[in-house]
Amino acid sequence: MKALTAFIKDLPGVAPLKARAAILEGDILSEEERADLHKRDSYWGPVLEVGPNAAAAILVAYRGGRLPMSKKAVPTDAPAAEAYLGRREELVAELATRNRRARALKDLALVIEADFADHQFLNELFFAHAETSAATLTLAGVAVRKTVTRYSSNSGKTQSWGVDFTWTGSDGTLRTSSHQPAQAKNRRNDADRNWGLPE
Repeated sequence: MKALTAFIKDLPGVAPLKARAAILEGDILSEEERADLHKRDSYWGPVLEVGPNAAAAILVAYRGGRLPMSKKAVPTDAPAAEAYLGRREELVAELATRNRRARALKDLALVIEADFADHQFLNELFFAHAETSAATLTLAGVAVRKTVTRYSSNSGKTQSWGVDFTWTGSDGTLRTSSHQPAQAKNRRNDADRNWGLPE
């Protein structure tokens, strides 16, 4: 999904800040189209993403001269915006998956095995449904085990946690999803390189 700001910048000649304000505060989008703007958390903070219905309405407004433009600029071809709209089916499927996963945080029956490929989502499920940090949940008919490992800094003053999920898939293959902190590779946590560091 593309951020609203990035999509606006795909429209040549648009004044980005004014256009964003017009989209969010004006009548560019109907109530239904406005509902196709989706908030997502990211490393840098909340991001507002544009779904295909909202993107189509914004592109129509651009072509009709209803978005604020830079001085002397006029609407023209917008191939990047068109390409984004060309991914409509993919975007609709992505939104459906997001909505299902949000509901799955309350109802484990909605989890499917394909979700296991998303380490962060697995972690969210365990936080929502497991009573301890290390546990086993049955998801989509598969027993998934979470293990947590503590890693100390070389000085021993700070620590971080590594998280592993293991399961045997419906195809009989043993699988693992792992996230390890940087400390996992330092000397204190490597028996072969722990050069006399204090225990």
